[in-house]
Amino acid sequence: MVRGISAPTVNRRGSGTTMAAVVVIAGLLLVMLAQQDLIYVEGRVLWVAGGTMVVAPYTGGSGPINVDLSQASQDEYMALTTGASVTVAGTVAPEGDRIIARSIRERS
Repeated sequence: MVRGISAPTVNRRGSGTTMAAVVVIAGLLLVMLAQQDLIYVEGRVLWVAGGTMVVAPYTGGSGPINVDLSQASQDEYMALTTGASVTVAGTVAPEGDRIIARSIRERS
């Protein structure tokens, strides 16, 4: 009796799940990379309280911008007063509702 050789079986059931996982991971990586791009905002300080500063940008036609100070050096913002001219370098928060400051420079 001769035994036949059967073709290997392919598990196609998990391939859709694997592809979906790859797409999700790629999307998350793109979002993380986009969040690392520094943006710069030049404007006037409206107020500083606790870990938040609000800046009125000079350009762009947008309203005031909330700035999260948790990642900035306290030395860079502790002496700022209302009306001070600043340049904030930071990244957009994942929620898109504020900038997470990396550095703050007072302009003369």
